Amino acid sequence: MKKIMMTLAAVLCCAMTTTVFTACSNNDDVTYKKSYMYEVKLDGQSSVGYSDEANVIVNALNTAIGFNGNYYSTLQSPKDSEMKSKCEAIVKQQYSNIRSAYLVFNLYRITLDATPGSEKIAEVIATYEMGKALNQPYVTYALSTNADNAYAALEAKRATLDEKVYKASRQTLTRLVGYHKNNSGVVINSSSLFESHLKNILGMYFPESQSDEQYITNICDSISQAHENDTLAVEAVVNLSTIGLINKQEKKIWSHTFQSNF
Repeated sequence: MKKIMMTLAAVLCCAMTTTVFTACSNNDDVTYKKSYMYEVKLDGQSSVGYSDEANVIVNALNTAIGFNGNYYSTLQSPKDSEMKSKCEAIVKQQYSNIRSAYLVFNLYRITLDATPGSEKIAEVIATYEMGKALNQPYVTYALSTNADNAYAALEAKRATLDEKVYKASRQTLTRLVGYHKNNSGVVINSSSLFESHLKNILGMYFPESQSDEQYITNICDSISQAHENDTLAVEAVVNLSTIGLINKQEKKIWSHTFQSNF
């Protein structure tokens, strides 16, 4: 099955420069004034889509509000409504139909206070969402297991087991739930059969589809049937769920418990 969307991990960050406005009286008193700047940034934690498309859109939004990536136009008074209107126009007129599943952009107002010791204050004043997931639910697939409890239970029973049964049970657990441990500073990652067969869909986002779910659960059924009678001295549990891209709701679509058979 093809991957459709890749999660965007990088948040676009830009450096800020401060302009100081001062006025001196005859008594050399100094009045420190505030100035304001605006910038749009991609919300990389929430967004799922194509990085090239996200870059084009964030650049278009920043150009519309007067930020070119290196220089801010400082203002002596806030222009929130004006900046929001400019961003809304870009979103509606140019990017109402994009390739990405879900892109989120935040419009920031940056307040610069020239008073010594003051810090820049960046506040989100508007958020713009776009993408196919606004009209069609997108989901990712996630596996969960009782791996930690299963390995702990096997170690607790080791003294009562024949060494061959113990080793065979560990091998079976690795097949079914994987082995992801840090042993004495060495990270060991052994994928389960489920992880290996589903590696092209786990963590990726796809349009929600009953036929896709059926296809994937059939794969899980096939794996479980093939290894139902493998030597196993403890119980192993494998679950497969979908998680919504926008609503984050989790729905279990498949589950199987491999019973101890020794």
